[in-house]
Amino acid sequence: MASKLSVFLAELKRRKVYQVAVVYVVVGFAVASGAQYVFEMLAFPLATARFVAVLVVLGFPVALVLAWAYEVKPEEPVVTAADPASAPEISESDSRKSIAVLPFANMSGDAENEYFSDGMTEEIVNALTQLRDLRVAARTSSFAFKGTSPDLVDVRTKLKVATVLEGSVRKAGDRLRITAQLIDASSGYHLWSERYDRKLEDVFAIQDEIATAIADKLQVTLATGAREPLVRPPTENLEAYDLYLRGRFLVNQGGEDARKGLGYFEQALSTDPQYALAHAGIAEAYHWLGGTGIFRLKDVLPRAQKAARKALELDETLPEAHFQLGLLAWSHEFDWSNAEKHLLRALELNPDLPQLHSLYGFFLASMGRFEESLSSLQRGVQLDPLSQIAHTWLGQVQSWLGLFPDAIDRLRTALELNPTSWHANHILGMAYRINSNYSEAAEVLQTAIDLAGRHPWSVMELGLTYVASGSRPQAEALFDELSSRWNREYVPPTTLSFLSAALGR
Repeated sequence: MASKLSVFLAELKRRKVYQVAVVYVVVGFAVASGAQYVFEMLAFPLATARFVAVLVVLGFPVALVLAWAYEVKPEEPVVTAADPASAPEISESDSRKSIAVLPFANMSGDAENEYFSDGMTEEIVNALTQLRDLRVAARTSSFAFKGTSPDLVDVRTKLKVATVLEGSVRKAGDRLRITAQLIDASSGYHLWSERYDRKLEDVFAIQDEIATAIADKLQVTLATGAREPLVRPPTENLEAYDLYLRGRFLVNQGGEDARKGLGYFEQALSTDPQYALAHAGIAEAYHWLGGTGIFRLKDVLPRAQKAARKALELDETLPEAHFQLGLLAWSHEFDWSNAEKHLLRALELNPDLPQLHSLYGFFLASMGRFEESLSSLQRGVQLDPLSQIAHTWLGQVQSWLGLFPDAIDRLRTALELNPTSWHANHILGMAYRINSNYSEAAEVLQTAIDLAGRHPWSVMELGLTYVASGSRPQAEALFDELSSRWNREYVPPTTLSFLSAALGR
């Protein structure tokens, strides 16, 4: 009997039934979500969205039967379980051309000047990433050491870099004093140091001069070759820049924080309407808030598209704008050709943008290109190893593909980086459910619900867990909760649709 079962499972694998199942689930969810958006715009009743969800569910066994009957051609690479640290290792030659720019210390004696030291750090990071022979640790990972006195060996180990750039900023009146030190992360020896005394007349011109001078010294030390100016000011208005940085930090946290981040982006635009990055930030915030059910999709997606197009109009070479347009074309317009065009253009403009690799990995998974998907997601983690979001996205796709325990380990890593992340808790709960670990799923999902104020997605996911574990009364209670909330607040129709389908309604 066991032998026959093994043969049957092997035949399922050979005929690509597993791959078809994953693609169907991912695309089916996208179709249901898109139907939700369209039906909301057309003021269709909730029952219509439920009907689409039921059709998606009923079509699942049909797709599997067809996959069995008609083998998927041509042969595709088989996805195997990935090592949790399976991103390509950095070679010894690469490590000699790698650097982490730690957050510059604010030495002004005024906490309000923190934005300035952070902004200086970010501009130097952005400048150095233009040196193609130099690998620069992502901002998120470098800023994980902010406010600490990190051990250089710890930085070297976690970020896989050979050198570290440290610095400080002191602002007094119209004068600036900025120090920078390039340090060998293995020995702790200073390879280079410099002090700059400048007037505060044009902060971005100052950043350009400093970044270029530092890059010049790094070229000598690290044998890179670019000598042209490396900083292009994103705005001439320092207040707008400050507001953008605040918004960027909050949107990166996800959940309800994205709503606050959106407010900062809007304030930045009120100060500088031509600030392309702020427009791209608004597109990202609106997409997140609509895609996670915090805002109504029909209210925010047109705003997200308008903001992304405006950003591209102001700066065609802005990778963040192409990224957002590609994401919107994929997840809500179902124009996959246009989506990949924008995503690949963004990668061409900035091949080291970590979140782009992660989202492109999601796109590839929905296209059934699983090996490419995992490679792209792992690249995002490699570029930003201390980013909770990068680890969460990789763990989510691993769970979709049934790559256990890799997915669980990856998501636990995400929570070690940020235990209060609603998103990481939610996806870990989903992964536990898929792997039939129902008690663990319920516990983690309850944490997600507590963190995000009973977010409908997590309430739905907990309901699906209860159904799968045979606790139908608890699932019915959660369905009743969502139905009741529907009458007084926004509840994504897909949450009720999928939960009602799971309950057999």
